[in-house]
Amino acid sequence: MRWFRSFGYNLTQGIKGVFRNSVMSTASVLVLLSCMVIIGTFFLAINGIEENMNNIGNLTLIEVRVSPNYTQEQLDELEAKLKEFCANSDVLDDEVEFTSGQAHLESLMEEYQGQAWTGVLYELPEGFSLRPSFTLTFSESAEVSKLKEVRAQIGEIRFSDGTAPISDGDIKDALSLYENVTAVKRTLTVVGLWFMGILLLISLFVIMNTIKLGVFARKNEIMFMRLCGATKAFIRTPFLVEGAIIGLFSAGVALGLEYLLYDLVLARFIQSSTSVISDGILLPPYVDNLLPLAILFGGIGLFAGLLSSSLSLKKYLKV
Repeated sequence: MRWFRSFGYNLTQGIKGVFRNSVMSTASVLVLLSCMVIIGTFFLAINGIEENMNNIGNLTLIEVRVSPNYTQEQLDELEAKLKEFCANSDVLDDEVEFTSGQAHLESLMEEYQGQAWTGVLYELPEGFSLRPSFTLTFSESAEVSKLKEVRAQIGEIRFSDGTAPISDGDIKDALSLYENVTAVKRTLTVVGLWFMGILLLISLFVIMNTIKLGVFARKNEIMFMRLCGATKAFIRTPFLVEGAIIGLFSAGVALGLEYLLYDLVLARFIQSSTSVISDGILLPPYVDNLLPLAILFGGIGLFAGLLSSSLSLKKYLKV
């Protein structure tokens, strides 16, 4: 029961410390809250972009279309060369997926089934099929410059007799869109980290001043406790709890505020601005991001609260 009484004492003293310096505590919460909301907004935007990258199936694919007149031996030889090429590349997956022309046609008919114009597909002559293709997949972290080099190298592949099975027009990709998306992600990440760093430093400074005021207000009590033999940990813990309370309270408020911003502002703005591009570009529900945001905000809050408290105590209490 001793540890329970000690926990109750430290928690009570920490709460009293928050309210004892209510003005500075409010300032600490507001600055820390701003830091969390800004970094959380950038996190949600980046996560939304990644979700849509996964939903856009051909964004990280390079499709190599070939002539429907190639024999099976020629297709096998080309597939072997593409697999060897992928195995030697550091940006492409090893697997190469082959899709026949007939499979392409059936997929097209299934995708647009029910639309008036698809009746034309059923009137095509018997034996008609689209061009077969090989699909290569690259990593989402691949650099665009390397992908462009890979694309050019694919066109240099030759059959054993020296003929070129692939022309530049046979290679289809979405590298321009991929480049734009990765550029936006990179910009958001860099700007978000800068904002987080600046606001986190400000938060540490404000919380340190809050703790210092608490130390000054209790200086006689602290001196009496040290004369009575109180341990360093016993004196330090209430101030650490005070910093943790400020950090965790800020995290809780930030989660609620982030929900309002996400639902009322960010999600609607992005959906309306991208609706002209694709109806499939949507942001995931806020609840899907709740756990990672809670961990992120809680980590920032505890880090800022405990670190600023520790620095204040080390400098002004010498304990």
